[in-house]
Amino acid sequence: MFTTKELSKDEIVLEAKGSLNGEPAGDFQSRLDELVNGPHKGIVLDLTDVDSINSSCIGRILLSRKRLSEQGRSIGIRGCSEALYNTFQLIKFDKLIKIER
Repeated sequence: MFTTKELSKDEIVLEAKGSLNGEPAGDFQSRLDELVNGPHKGIVLDLTDVDSINSSCIGRILLSRKRLSEQGRSIGIRGCSEALYNTFQLIKFDKLIKIER
């Protein structure tokens, strides 16, 4: 369900697949916390194969953004479905997090 790929010593990608609801949401949040506590300056979430995401995951991404920003680090999203992108736009998430489609 989750794969981590180190692109360089400064950037790491967390790929997720499926729905980020229920148990997978908890796993996603744990994996994200591990990366936030790690050494990489940039974290990229690849949500290309994610069809839905719950509010607690969105909240965790925002909290991670805040923590990383305070440390001079960043988080972004690379790839997401049209439906997920529309959800992000609806809640103005795209104004806070860089989203590359």
